[in-house]
Amino acid sequence: MHRASLPGDGLPDVVIRGENGTIDGQGGIWWNMWRQGNLPFTRPNLVEFMNSRGIIISNVIFKNSPFWNIPPVYCSNVVIRYVTILAPTDSPNTDGIDPDSSSNVCIEDSFISTGDDLVAVKSGWDEYGIGYGRPSSHITIRRVTGSSPFAGIAVGSETSGGVEHVLAENIVIYNSGIGVNIKTNIGRGGFIKNITVSPVFMENVRTGIKIASHPAITR
Repeated sequence: MHRASLPGDGLPDVVIRGENGTIDGQGGIWWNMWRQGNLPFTRPNLVEFMNSRGIIISNVIFKNSPFWNIPPVYCSNVVIRYVTILAPTDSPNTDGIDPDSSSNVCIEDSFISTGDDLVAVKSGWDEYGIGYGRPSSHITIRRVTGSSPFAGIAVGSETSGGVEHVLAENIVIYNSGIGVNIKTNIGRGGFIKNITVSPVFMENVRTGIKIASHPAITR
């Protein structure tokens, strides 16, 4: 996988804060190479912290990520608030915020409009999360508004490490494919439990809630 535009590993007390300044991933060239089949490796994420704690990201506009926008991986005590995340609706895999095998994460008061899931809680890549054994837990998502051709709030499809204690409240989803999507894939395993979603307001959403064991069924 190509290195993220803003990477960090093993960091304590990280702050990315701006006065609504913009970080542009210039993803267009990456999307085109992907469509043409010219990429031997996965496209880079925009902001990716791994094995880090005490992360605050606020008051920044993120746009045109080559791949996922903000995926905290193996992180704890993460706050993401007052952010705007933008990408064209046809941009591939431009998830907004994807906590992966992370705990005590708060995502709030943000606007997201991208080409893939707005917020997707994940745990483990394919089946590798089973051995690592670090679930995503205690994830709070509140007062997030946005639109996507896929899901507003998603769990999975990477679930091999387990996902538990997720609260999504006061969510507004419009012009989207699915409101809430819980998904996994054959061979990944893991557990999904204690997921609370209420209230969620949807307008012009093709499917309100979907639970499926293969992501292809959800798209």
